Amino acid sequence: MKNLKLAGAFSCVLGLLICSDAFADQIGAPIIKAEFKAIDVNKNGHITPEEMQAHQEKNFNELDKNKNGVLEAEEVGADKTRVVGKSDKDKDGKVTRQESSSQFKEYFREMDANKDNKISEDEYTDYWKLRIKF
Repeated sequence: MKNLKLAGAFSCVLGLLICSDAFADQIGAPIIKAEFKAIDVNKNGHITPEEMQAHQEKNFNELDKNKNGVLEAEEVGADKTRVVGKSDKDKDGKVTRQESSSQFKEYFREMDANKDNKISEDEYTDYWKLRIKF
């Protein structure tokens, strides 16, 4: 009886995980694809390092509300705290323009699965689907 209850609980948890992945794929994919298209300025179906750098600069400038060249926690909001933590290389609680640029270069290298120095829509989508889970 105990094993049957354990198996039932495991099935429920597994079902929830499968549903949450399917939900994330359904909801996340259009957003991810739209962002890819926004970054791919020349619309050739690939993101170049230069396009990624321009995107990073644009995002940084939009987030840097006080225009001091540093992103502070109150500027990025609670939803981006994890991103700030990863970008904050010196762990001072702030992200400089240089730290942000360095993080985007790291993202680019990770996304470029076939190492051809450009990111296809599939590479971009696959990268973010693995990281955006509910």
